[in-house]
Amino acid sequence: MNPPANDNPTFDDLGIAPDIILGLSDRGYRRPLEVQQAAMKPILEGQNVSLRSKTGSGKTAAFGIPLIQNLDPDEKYPQLLVLAPTRELAGQIAEDLTGIGKHRKIRVAAVYGGASIQAQIKEVKQGAHVVVGTPGRLLDLVRRKVIKPASFQAVVLDEADEMLSMGFFEDVSALMDGCTNCRQLVILSASLETDVAALIDRYASDVVRIDLSADVLSVEGIHNVYYVIGDDLPMHHYLLHVLAVEQPKSAIVFVNTRKDASLVATVMAREGLQAEMISGELPQSERERVMHAIRSGELRFLVATDVAARGIDISGLTHVINHSLPEDPAVFLHRVGRTGRVDTQGTSISLITGRRVHTLGLLERRFGIKFEERRFPPAKEMEKDRTDSKLEELIQAADVAICDGYLVQSRAILVHDQAEQIVAYLLRCHADRVHDEQRAASNRPREKPQRDRPERKRRPRPVRKNRR
Repeated sequence: MNPPANDNPTFDDLGIAPDIILGLSDRGYRRPLEVQQAAMKPILEGQNVSLRSKTGSGKTAAFGIPLIQNLDPDEKYPQLLVLAPTRELAGQIAEDLTGIGKHRKIRVAAVYGGASIQAQIKEVKQGAHVVVGTPGRLLDLVRRKVIKPASFQAVVLDEADEMLSMGFFEDVSALMDGCTNCRQLVILSASLETDVAALIDRYASDVVRIDLSADVLSVEGIHNVYYVIGDDLPMHHYLLHVLAVEQPKSAIVFVNTRKDASLVATVMAREGLQAEMISGELPQSERERVMHAIRSGELRFLVATDVAARGIDISGLTHVINHSLPEDPAVFLHRVGRTGRVDTQGTSISLITGRRVHTLGLLERRFGIKFEERRFPPAKEMEKDRTDSKLEELIQAADVAICDGYLVQSRAILVHDQAEQIVAYLLRCHADRVHDEQRAASNRPREKPQRDRPERKRRPRPVRKNRR
């Protein structure tokens, strides 16, 4: 199905109810985006829909608006099921649907691992009309008879290709097999690979196919920049220089490992940059807190592994910074797709070694990305700039501080033969204090306690009997 001609219709023109429009207005929606114009009419009519559209184009509202409108708010049982591959995406969808259905008094329950199952059970039993969750936790609630799949009248599979690639095919099939009264299926996927096509064929007929993706992932609306780092300075010095020069209003800094996430967030916070990390090893409550902070604008920098690279919508994110390139070129596109969303411009900056320049050529040939090269100044100049900046920061702090009681000690330090080491120690203490001011205690790295090896119990030697 080709998308309809864009005559700039309103939500009212598309048949959306006034109370739903009021919820959309609360969330900043003024007119429907292209994907919403294309998808809402067939979904409102109850048709099965397969939707492909690029990241950040407004897909959640495209299915959420018509499906929420079709719910009966007077029936206090789950009528709509939405499956998502990750906890973050499930939470985000639940938040969006709650806002859309606010004035219709639609209750949405989010269920996923890593959070209290008892609290989630309570939320479902309090009369949720919509259940959004990950396959594993949903199956757990089905086994506990908290959720009855037969009650769902419509099912949405969001990021279906990602969900199946993560090994959820059997779980999704088990859930879908139980949805015996499902009258409508909506599948959102970046690609129609074998498993996704098999799901569509198995559970839906007469599918309306809407494809706005131009068959390839793209980076429209994103200015792609790269810097080639040297080996004269530690890696984080190059990152700090880029942040100082580019001055992102808000950004995700992508790293490849949990260890790097912890290190980079620590370095940035010590420099006075408002930065916290998110990775797979953090408790779910902490991941939710950090994601809320970056979405609301309370947090300027998010340091993330690729757990945050798929399906996460952060409006107003100006930059994505690749601290290191991913091994898979497709992951690069999912990363940079966090910026330049919904008709806004964004900037992607990649720090690469000379050995990885060929990777950029691959991305240019495969996806048509155009990169701009920017260069670092000489290492000595970068070090001087960083030192001057730190010195200016300390001078400003000292000018307003009352330090008279420490002047005698400071003079003694300055003439001491270990003055440099003492000042370096004091600077380290200052950096640690700044770090702790910038990061929540729950987001700071924790050293794993070393286990003491149990002492070996010596067996008593057998007493030898004297031979006669």
